[in-house]
Amino acid sequence: MRTPAFFAAGALLLGLAAAPTQAASPALVAPGAPFRTFPADPPTTRELPTGEHIKIPPTANAMDCSQGPAGTVRGTRVMLTASHCVNTLPGFPEITGEFSVPVGDGYTRIGTREASNHVPLEAMLIFNPLAAARTADWGIVRIDDTVTDTNLSHSHDAAGHTRGNPVKLTGIRDFRTLRPGEVSVDNFGQPICKDGATTGRTCATQIGRSRNAVYSWNLGYKPGDSGGVNFDPRDGAVIGISSMAVGPVGKAQPADRIIEDAYGVPDGQVNEVFKVTESSAPRAEFTPSGVEEQRVDDEIRRLNPGYEPLEPRAEFRKAVGAAQRDARHLADKAVRGQFNRTEVEQAVDHHTEELTFWGSGVIAENLNEALGR
Repeated sequence: MRTPAFFAAGALLLGLAAAPTQAASPALVAPGAPFRTFPADPPTTRELPTGEHIKIPPTANAMDCSQGPAGTVRGTRVMLTASHCVNTLPGFPEITGEFSVPVGDGYTRIGTREASNHVPLEAMLIFNPLAAARTADWGIVRIDDTVTDTNLSHSHDAAGHTRGNPVKLTGIRDFRTLRPGEVSVDNFGQPICKDGATTGRTCATQIGRSRNAVYSWNLGYKPGDSGGVNFDPRDGAVIGISSMAVGPVGKAQPADRIIEDAYGVPDGQVNEVFKVTESSAPRAEFTPSGVEEQRVDDEIRRLNPGYEPLEPRAEFRKAVGAAQRDARHLADKAVRGQFNRTEVEQAVDHHTEELTFWGSGVIAENLNEALGR
């Protein structure tokens, strides 16, 4: 929600670049592009950490994610992405199950929820990485009949900048399916790149995998990158979709496991069932997420004259500093024989409340970052 060792694959990416062909309409379903979902009944106000309420426009309630690979399964066109991009999250308003993309000053629908797995809340928490590692995180969008899709993976970062050329996706990397709890390093040292709508294209190195995770080092998922495609720059094979990160360790949901789980496909037969989109239509001119976010911020300021948003990390640092200053002051008084129990208890209560209040805001931001949203 709107609130808060690099693998040198450049030459290989250039080798996979595909020249876009002409199409009747630009591709709104494009791996690495942004997509959005909105609440069925969007709130018109938001409570700030300070307790006050501000007015917000409907667009402030958008859930920001990135598109994964598109293809056909048994005659149905679909786009693969993350579960937490297509489902209502605990504590947030119910979403519609319809998905759109930012183009120009508005949003254009691309499809509806086809299928997804359930991700329990504990698997989303940054301080419970083991639960996240064990949990599948996949969602599938059924593409509307009127919408053009493409097999070219590319992306703009939040500022609208691009890195590298469009890469033609060639199929799914069909790993040997691991048993629950099994870990393998058969992919250790292999390259991985991702396209996402916040950080654009980045490349890194795979370090291992489990049944529902391909791990990488320093791929750099950030909020809004969730659901975006991860691919092998050597051959364009789809590895997975961006799921979450804890520090420099990123987790991609393996694409082959999505098809196996969602459609009951046996191990080793994924590419017989899922066919990557054959069209290399040029992607639409999506609105960069930074431009979109600035537009929302401008509207919030227009609705709330004089409002300036507070930054939880900055406020938390201020609260820590104030607590440390008071602690030193009270310690000095105690050394001079001026200890006052009531004064100490009041200071402890005040600073505990402030640190808890702003700390919860920091945790919420960290959770969004861990989910790559």
